[in-house]
Amino acid sequence: MSQAARFRIHLQTPGWAITASVEAPGEAATVESWLPLLQALAARVSEMARDAAAAAGQPVSCGKACGACCRQPVAISLVEAQALANLVAQMPPPRQGEIRRRFAEGRARLAQSGILAADYAAPDPAFPLAETPQQRLGAAWFSLQIACPFLEDESCSIYDERPLVCREHQVTSPAAACARLYREPVDRLDPPVRLAEALMRAAAKLAGVPAVTVPLLMSLDPREEVDAALARTRDPRELLETLLGEIGEWRIEPIDEA
Repeated sequence: MSQAARFRIHLQTPGWAITASVEAPGEAATVESWLPLLQALAARVSEMARDAAAAAGQPVSCGKACGACCRQPVAISLVEAQALANLVAQMPPPRQGEIRRRFAEGRARLAQSGILAADYAAPDPAFPLAETPQQRLGAAWFSLQIACPFLEDESCSIYDERPLVCREHQVTSPAAACARLYREPVDRLDPPVRLAEALMRAAAKLAGVPAVTVPLLMSLDPREEVDAALARTRDPRELLETLLGEIGEWRIEPIDEA
């Protein structure tokens, strides 16, 4: 096995710039192997957005035990869906069984509701702030109050492994408004870059998988061709450069260990 290499990356978008040290695997790796880097970047970007909002007199209202957003149709990349499926598969049998039961119950409630087959072309008076068909579907989904299978005591039980879109979601409106989604205004912080979307595009280029997202509730569904494509390994430097290219302007310089 070749020795791992350390790099310093300089990454810039129109809204922010960041410098970070990373270690590239010493052998061929998968797209998923760079997920921890994107999670760390998401944490830093969210922190920068939160600090900027506070400085403008609009502090973030999200807090522990505030899980209203965990009942929305959270859309994640195929890479993250595979990562969550792997995470569940590695859980001890009792815990894994409980999590799989929650996924199955949520899927059953969703199927029984019929909302995925409904027509959302016309406005819904019950959700006056849902202006597009996609938002109306989201409102209908939210009305079912199907909790994320990983939600426990209104907190995320896989907080360190939670999807990128969850890390990017922050609001400055009163927390109570989140429970009345599409009925009361919710002021979301618009992240300077959407890392979840960047990962989706990078995976499409690197592995040839569709550039789509899937609801978290469907993340355990088998996708044999997609999973096989994502499991193929590539040069870690190629993976890193493709990911960074989907985020913004970048520069990499080696770190001399001598």
